[in-house]
Amino acid sequence: MFESIVVAVDGSDAATRGVEAACKLSEAFGGEVHLIHALENKAVVKSDQAKRATGGNGLTSDVMDAAVKQVRSAGITPSSATVAEGDAFDEIMMIVGLYAADLVITGRRGLGTLSGMFAGSTSQQIAKHASCAFLSIK
Repeated sequence: MFESIVVAVDGSDAATRGVEAACKLSEAFGGEVHLIHALENKAVVKSDQAKRATGGNGLTSDVMDAAVKQVRSAGITPSSATVAEGDAFDEIMMIVGLYAADLVITGRRGLGTLSGMFAGSTSQQIAKHASCAFLSIK
């Protein structure tokens, strides 16, 4: 039923519960777990800036490290763990398409910006536009 599960992580409690739900669904249905963390615009952490300044091109994320550790502690190896720089909705939907996800999981009110409350949260955008099942965790 759920062969490809994409989980958006942002360090919030709701996202952590989303990872837990993804692990349980993966166990139940044998699905792959794909993690995505979007560093929105100016939210690139200092370690990433330092890495680029010294010639590196990858992004790092304590949020992603914690999510990968959480998945592994459930006895599952994440199929992918992507840290992207850009709009959260766009980055999540790119991963959903890339891995032909049949389920995307997000926290309902994560660590989005105040403007997100007025323009619509990432979860609301995904619920409206996703072509697969969507689970929002509170």
